[in-house]
Amino acid sequence: MRPKELEFFSLFDAKPNQGLIEWCGRRAILIHTNAMGALRKELVQALGADMAKVILTRYGYSCGYDDAVLLQNFMNPDSLEDFALGGPRVHAFSGIAEVEPHIVEVDRERSHYLMSGFWRRSYEAEQHLRLFGPADDAVCWTLAGYASGFASYAFGVDMICIESECEGRGDDHCAWTLKNADESSPQLLSLKKYFQPLNIQAQINLLESRVNERTRDLEASEQRYRDLIEDLPEIVFALHATGHLIQLNKAGRQRMGVKAEDVARLRIKDMVRADFRERAVGFLKETLTSAITTKLDVIMRDAEGQDFPVQLQLKPVMKDDKVVGYSGLAVDIAAHRERERHLAEYASRLEHREQQIQDIINDAVYMLDLDGRFTFINTRMATLLGVPVQSVVGRRCEEILVGTAARRLRKDFERRLDGKTTLPFEITLSTGDTRCLLEINSALLSDDGAPSGVIGVARDITTRREMEKQLARANRLTAFGQFASGIAHEINNPLGLVSGFAEELQSVLERLPVTESNAEMQVLQRGLTTIQEQVQRCKHITENLLLFSRKQAVPLEPLDLVALVREQLANHMDSGLMRGIELEFIAEPAMPPVLGNPALFDQVLLNLLKNARDAMGNKGKIVVAVRRSDRSAVVEIADEGPGIPAGIIEHVFDPFFTTKPPGRGTGLGLSICYGLMADLRGKISCGNRPERGAWFSVELPLDELVVETDTP
Repeated sequence: MRPKELEFFSLFDAKPNQGLIEWCGRRAILIHTNAMGALRKELVQALGADMAKVILTRYGYSCGYDDAVLLQNFMNPDSLEDFALGGPRVHAFSGIAEVEPHIVEVDRERSHYLMSGFWRRSYEAEQHLRLFGPADDAVCWTLAGYASGFASYAFGVDMICIESECEGRGDDHCAWTLKNADESSPQLLSLKKYFQPLNIQAQINLLESRVNERTRDLEASEQRYRDLIEDLPEIVFALHATGHLIQLNKAGRQRMGVKAEDVARLRIKDMVRADFRERAVGFLKETLTSAITTKLDVIMRDAEGQDFPVQLQLKPVMKDDKVVGYSGLAVDIAAHRERERHLAEYASRLEHREQQIQDIINDAVYMLDLDGRFTFINTRMATLLGVPVQSVVGRRCEEILVGTAARRLRKDFERRLDGKTTLPFEITLSTGDTRCLLEINSALLSDDGAPSGVIGVARDITTRREMEKQLARANRLTAFGQFASGIAHEINNPLGLVSGFAEELQSVLERLPVTESNAEMQVLQRGLTTIQEQVQRCKHITENLLLFSRKQAVPLEPLDLVALVREQLANHMDSGLMRGIELEFIAEPAMPPVLGNPALFDQVLLNLLKNARDAMGNKGKIVVAVRRSDRSAVVEIADEGPGIPAGIIEHVFDPFFTTKPPGRGTGLGLSICYGLMADLRGKISCGNRPERGAWFSVELPLDELVVETDTP
């Protein structure tokens, strides 16, 4: 019979009512794999892994050898190879593992035999993993013994099975190889001991010898432990379940002034100061109830009557789940408390210093927890919000911010917690009459890899944006100036021709006899006069364009700004320019000199006064104020007119932009003022007064030499 012709039910015969199972004609029993696992565990724990491997390998060897004897008669194999392959098939029928042989080599002349293959779903690897977890070596001991026993009978020579891969140590499958036992390879030599007869008495004697040796080691170790406890610098003691002392080491006896013979008369409450005795008794009861190690800080008194703080540590001693005593340790924590005090002071100083650093940072810093509540803001952030720091911490961002700012901050917060990337964003804060633009960068806070909140840094970019606007305006004006210069030159040439021909025609008309009744001649004369007037108007416009576009080095000199403004205002009043206007002049005392050019500054002041006068319709009050601002001087002209309409403040300095009716302004006056202030290294700005009217402000740099001399 060939191996593939072997069938399970041809080998198996069950007579359940008689309590009989036959396998290959021999009585057999069914054993649960967990029972084999329990046997393995008992053997490993009682005898050690090496001895357990010997027993289970010998058990497998016996099973394999007996199966081979029975199977030979039943199978009547055609060849030795078929007989050898019958063993794996019967092994698989037994539920031990799925056996897959790969190689069978038979050389009877040289008595050389070799088999190899795989085991899959080995019951033994499964049980070992369940009970012990992954192993370092192969664990299919009974399978290897079975293969060795079956092959040894089949080939008539001693064979040893080597398991090179094993599911029990994490491999994908178990791989095995059967070799002649008489080969001299180191691997086979190391395995032969597992196939030798087992001498139980010798093993028992060996175990007894080891137990006696271990007992002596334990006694020596216990004595060393006692000596160590006795010589420890800390106070070590042992208590009976009633709280009486059983042992107190030398350090404890010396520190507390107790003689060795008096230790047994002491209780735990006698070890502490009187006001801590009740607490110590409660501590002992708590340890008895909880049956776990507990700690208590108390005050003890030494042999000289001095108090010292200690931490009592009690560990219950258990027997049959009952507390029969306590081992204790009293650790002097005086130095520890002093270190804690120093650390607390140091931490307080660090926290104060960190807060100071945060407060002097010009950027605003805030932190939000996972609920979106503020956990920290620095002084700068509180200033921008216009509220005290204490009123912000613990509140949600929606309770502090309003409108778009709150929604934008909340959206960034949620995106950060979701792990999404966010770009810097801007919000606007209003505090009273002050509005500021903030650029916010945020990042996710984490503790041990878990998100804990969001930190943000808000930078005030109001000034930067204003400077960007001024720079853009300056670039626009420069580009327009270049364009205007070319246009003015191109217009001036034909205007000259038009003016010349008009003047020549007027001269011709003056030489002709003209009668008052000649209406056509009068129309012609009025037309030539109108042409001349409009030519002059165009020339005025081109002159302003050239003045606007002209960039030249302006000589600057120290000026008494207060005296200059006062003098110019008086001149304009005397000339009748401000007729119908009430002028009020306000100046700070002791104003330092500024660097400027009187002619150019007078042109700026004149343009601003004219605009204020025209805005009020030649009636009302204009206030001119001179004040100092850091390293510059400011002249402010405020009127009582209608003010600057909303939405056009950004364009008032643009060329040809005017709010005057057609024919009453060119729209170049404020543009020229803007360019002149740039030449004077100053600035010009405007806005609306809260009460009514508009204001224009010009700023000139102070004379640095005088400022540095006056600065202490």
